[in-house]
Amino acid sequence: MFFTTKRDAQSLQEQTGDFINKSGIYDVIIKFASVNKGDKGSISIDFNCEYKGSETTFYGLRLTNNDGSDNFQKALFNKLLVILGIDALAEPTPEDHAVGKDRQVKSFAVLTELSDQPIKIRVQYSYSMWQGEIVERREIKNFYRASDGAVASEVESGENIGAQLNKDRAYENNVTYKDGLTEAMVAEWKAAKKAGTSYTPNTGAKPATTNPFGKVS
Repeated sequence: MFFTTKRDAQSLQEQTGDFINKSGIYDVIIKFASVNKGDKGSISIDFNCEYKGSETTFYGLRLTNNDGSDNFQKALFNKLLVILGIDALAEPTPEDHAVGKDRQVKSFAVLTELSDQPIKIRVQYSYSMWQGEIVERREIKNFYRASDGAVASEVESGENIGAQLNKDRAYENNVTYKDGLTEAMVAEWKAAKKAGTSYTPNTGAKPATTNPFGKVS
């Protein structure tokens, strides 16, 4: 059987809501955050979020490297906890969630204290090459309190609330191009994907030696 038609209400409902499809600062709800342990020992956090009725996932906020040392993004995760007023996190709890377009049920190691938490998040798109293909990633650059845009240091001091958010507004549309890629190349790649054709840019750069996908290894 190649395809079985579904006629239930969920399968037939119209797609609603907006999508996070470019760099920016967004108001989201963390539906759940899960711990991802890599085969080589690294640990990262994936955030399954809701934005204006649409689901989106931010992968790979890395806490530790393969050797167990702290990754620089661990500090950003700590700032998130300060913003949310969380002093400590319990060990992850196994939970099943239906995710993706096909609503497939998968198991996750969930940090329950972060579930259903509203937050502002700064996301920056980046493009790099991996094994001859363009890879698109969404990197978390900062978190802000949902109510007033305060970052962690402002939450603690109670001063200059929203000052950092106002500064970050100047950079919220930034996009990172790596491995010789340009904005024009990425635009051609997106057009080719939409048309169902292939596009391989001639960057002249050496191929990347590290996996850029955001999944820990």
